[in-house]
Amino acid sequence: MSEEEIGELKGTRFVNAYNAVDHTLRTIYNFRTNISFTDLIRRCSGLNTIVRIYEDELLDLARLRNAIVHNKSDKLIAEPNIEVVDLLEKIAKLLSTPPLAVDSIANRTVDIAQHDVTMKDLIIETARVRHSSIPVYKDDTLIGVIRWRKFIEVLGKYILSQDLSIDEFVKNTTAEDFIKTYPYNNHYQIVSKKITIEEVLTLFNRDRKLSSLILTSDGTADCRPEGIITGGDIMDLMKVLEDY
Repeated sequence: MSEEEIGELKGTRFVNAYNAVDHTLRTIYNFRTNISFTDLIRRCSGLNTIVRIYEDELLDLARLRNAIVHNKSDKLIAEPNIEVVDLLEKIAKLLSTPPLAVDSIANRTVDIAQHDVTMKDLIIETARVRHSSIPVYKDDTLIGVIRWRKFIEVLGKYILSQDLSIDEFVKNTTAEDFIKTYPYNNHYQIVSKKITIEEVLTLFNRDRKLSSLILTSDGTADCRPEGIITGGDIMDLMKVLEDY
């Protein structure tokens, strides 16, 4: 293949990826065709985590596109660098076929607790499995999620304000009791296992109080969890996007 043909191929790949980004974002968010690509990116940066991550690069690529493509004829008048082409194709792929969050946590076993288990027994079990959060079920329905960091905070405050000992507290308090008594420690959301990594990151970014996402087959509380994502998983999910 000649250098000219290689240059044309790179240019074609660049334009195709650019158009794919443009089409995907307009389709997802129903933007009009008369909005410029630059405005499209700026508006979508608050709606889509991938766009927010690559906003500066996409704005630069928009200017590059105008420099290498003749607007009236769409004829290539210059060739892009291969690294630039690869980057734009990666962004286009992330937007058009984003990776599912459940694929990155597919090997994780989600342990659950029954509503009537005592906090003492739950502490012992958690020491064995070492999960930071555990979903609690009653009659096959999710009723809440216990976060151990928050449990320690509650326990400390309880010790300071009550006459009962720690042992009495954990033996006499069930998981359901704890969830009902301290609901403000229960910031979670149930989502479909089809949720993408981008959607996960967007949810955590929009709600700073969100502590965990429970992934079920249909996104309802009446199914056993097939995955759980906590704030501690964000960096790992970002790495998945980086390597995608």
